Amino acid sequence: MAPTPPIDQRIVVFFKESHLPIIDLRSAAEFQKSHVKHATHINFTQLTDRIHELPKRPHALRLVGNSDELVKASEYLTDKGYTIDACLEWSDETEQKLHDLSQLTSGEQSRRLWSPAKIIESFVHHNRDQAQGRKALDIACGSGRDAVFLALHGWQVSAVDYLPGAIDKLNNLAQTHHTQVSSYLLDLESDGSALQQIEGQFDLIVVVRYLHRPLLPLIKAKIRPGGYIVYQTFMRGCEQFGRPKNPRFLLAPGELAESFSGFTIIQDDVEILPDGRPTNVFIAQNKVAT
Repeated sequence: MAPTPPIDQRIVVFFKESHLPIIDLRSAAEFQKSHVKHATHINFTQLTDRIHELPKRPHALRLVGNSDELVKASEYLTDKGYTIDACLEWSDETEQKLHDLSQLTSGEQSRRLWSPAKIIESFVHHNRDQAQGRKALDIACGSGRDAVFLALHGWQVSAVDYLPGAIDKLNNLAQTHHTQVSSYLLDLESDGSALQQIEGQFDLIVVVRYLHRPLLPLIKAKIRPGGYIVYQTFMRGCEQFGRPKNPRFLLAPGELAESFSGFTIIQDDVEILPDGRPTNVFIAQNKVAT
């Protein structure tokens, strides 16, 4: 068995690729007391439930934790398609060396590694002055990245999904980032009136990678004058490259423009995903009554 390199050498190796994300696997109390600057805290016991918070695979990662955590997390993440660039076992000696190198900080601040859908990020960037206090609804929110991103940028967000696991992930993600999202566990497809359980109209409704055609007129009616629909999902032709293959879940060209007739279309483009699947990127604004 090869001898363990001295701590100075291990730290040099760890920081060699300084641009790579750092995942701190230790407890919340340990992380808050002292951690490497710009690290992301995901406790080892939560790793499987929070893997959606990591960058897209096969991104390279650096890990911090105790020896057992590092071995198990490395095996798990490698099996999931990530590359583990370096590991740093935490100890009093490690902490002191990092302190001497001014690489330590404290507190709850954890770096965000996940990203929302590009269409959401772009919309928020171009409408940053309109968010404060305005209401948004995320339909089929999944693990909640788009909803939480909107909340972090000032929107009052509601989000709906029919999967309890998705709602759990949404609520945990919002809690992790110290923001609030109103979550609804509703089956919008089996209950045609379920969307009406979310009261009022919205300044923004977002739908990403989801299509249930009977909902489209209900969504349209939920957008107040001057409000926006931001929609991206799969189109016909997707079935040649992967899922979904069922025509029920595949848009025809111009279908969203027709469904939101009367709105001012801001963007209506075809975006091809890296795997070849076509999607419709659609943004439109409800006209203000005169």
